[in-house]
Amino acid sequence: MSSFELPLWARLRVRENQIFLLLTILISVLAGLAAVLFTLAIKGTTRVLFGTSPTAARYILVPTVVSFFTGFLLKRFFPDARGSGVPQTEAAYHLQQGVIPGRTAFGKFVTGALCIGCGHSMGREGPSVQVGAGIASSIGRWFHLSPARVQSLVPVASAAALSAAFNTPVAAVLFALEEIVGDMNAALIGSTVLASVTAVVVERSILGNNPIFHVPAYQLVHPAELIVYAALGILGGIVSLAFSKGLLRLRAFFLRLPKWSTLFQPAIGGVIIGIILIFFPQVLGVGYEYVDQALNNELLLKTMIVLCGMKLVATIISYASGNAGGIFSPSLYLGAMAGGAVGIVVHRFAPFPVANSGAYALVGMGTTFAGIIRAPMTSVFMIFELTQDYQIVVPLMIANMISFAISKRFQPVALYHALLHQDHVYLPDLRTRMPAIWRARDIMLPSTALIPPDTTIAEACKIVASQDESAFMLGRDGLSSGIVTRARMEEAMRTGLASAPLYRISTDDYLYLYPDQPLDLVIERLGRSPGVLPVVSRRDIHLVEGVITSQRLFQFLQTNLKDSTVATEAVTTTSEQDIREKPAA
Repeated sequence: MSSFELPLWARLRVRENQIFLLLTILISVLAGLAAVLFTLAIKGTTRVLFGTSPTAARYILVPTVVSFFTGFLLKRFFPDARGSGVPQTEAAYHLQQGVIPGRTAFGKFVTGALCIGCGHSMGREGPSVQVGAGIASSIGRWFHLSPARVQSLVPVASAAALSAAFNTPVAAVLFALEEIVGDMNAALIGSTVLASVTAVVVERSILGNNPIFHVPAYQLVHPAELIVYAALGILGGIVSLAFSKGLLRLRAFFLRLPKWSTLFQPAIGGVIIGIILIFFPQVLGVGYEYVDQALNNELLLKTMIVLCGMKLVATIISYASGNAGGIFSPSLYLGAMAGGAVGIVVHRFAPFPVANSGAYALVGMGTTFAGIIRAPMTSVFMIFELTQDYQIVVPLMIANMISFAISKRFQPVALYHALLHQDHVYLPDLRTRMPAIWRARDIMLPSTALIPPDTTIAEACKIVASQDESAFMLGRDGLSSGIVTRARMEEAMRTGLASAPLYRISTDDYLYLYPDQPLDLVIERLGRSPGVLPVVSRRDIHLVEGVITSQRLFQFLQTNLKDSTVATEAVTTTSEQDIREKPAA
């Protein structure tokens, strides 16, 4: 068959290297346009729903009624559109080869505009990222690009959408690499730069070349101010921790509620937000106008302290109750208020000359962003792009690193990843992305028979009598529910529990591996396991893809590792006796 007889998609596949650049530009334009339209949709929704002088009744009714409607949409049609969108985009990039259904992008646009527009204290940047990435994924699959190319389009579109949503093209590139890809040395730097620049051109051609914040020129007035900025970094770390831990705990509470209540949970958040808005309308929606006031020394000390606390509470409630919206802009809002408050106090009482409170509000934005989002390089360049002044970089870096260190010390898992963990989604870390000779997927037995948990202990002993393993998995349909050791089963038989169900003596607290984890980790965890090490899916830790036993490991080593220096070293560090001497579960 000649090339002219091939279908269109096949010919495009042959030339996908040539069309990738064109697709990058096309997707950047569309992602940037979507981000701009999303911003306008939020503003229009807020204006229509609240008018110019909203009453207390409207503050209560609007978020309650609209949240109930969006709750129905999210439960019935767009279940993947809840929350920020950044964690979901990361999961799509790392676990799903960049596949984001077009329906999810559409649902995020609609529900995000309604949720934020009806008063929920959430941001527009995260949803913009997911919408842009969804557009890119749909276009890539429509053109039948290879899975690797579709995956590559996700961070490209993410950079474009964030660039258009926040008007900081350099920071958008860094965010896509630092947060979405997780690798600042990624080969996608050129594409993300092109996408970010293209999208910001689209944004400025529609909305004008106007910065989001009007930031006066600031400078380091006295060297002793660096001590104050370090203290601001400590405060930023504390605020970041309060926000992250509060959000995770309240969201965990909502997740424990019965599944039928998922429909009503956004409305519950809407009622509470409505009550807050009656007294503190300044926390409504994105709230960048109040950040701008903090940067320009237009707010009182008491006002900034109160708004910092109320924004923190309102954002936690809005997000944890299952609404669609991000935490990007709330983190900046919190930092501006906390930093501005510090600036006013220092300006009043410091025995040396200091900058106005706006400078501290600006640095505060970076500290809370670095502590909550955990993207320190993005935060530095983002603030620099807002000021276009190198003088703010030194105090910013000091404060950011302190805040980042405190947040990481007391909340080891970054917030975006912790939110995924609550949904039982686990992203590979940098170690598992590095090249390795063998991984768990290469070693595992690809299938295993799970023993139903309601099997009697006597029946289970008969089932495993002919097997050599010292521990066995419980569960049904490939989903594990626990693990039980042979020793526990034999002990139960001796103590008269032969007719008891097997789950009575099992445990659901056991070690496991993901398929992409390397050989040395297999050996280390197998040495601490009771004899069987399940290999589970990153999308669902209960989904067993295979098992590794000591017998299987040494069979694999003997068969495959004879000529490998790396493998020889791995084997010599762990003896067969060490692996087979397992603690009783």
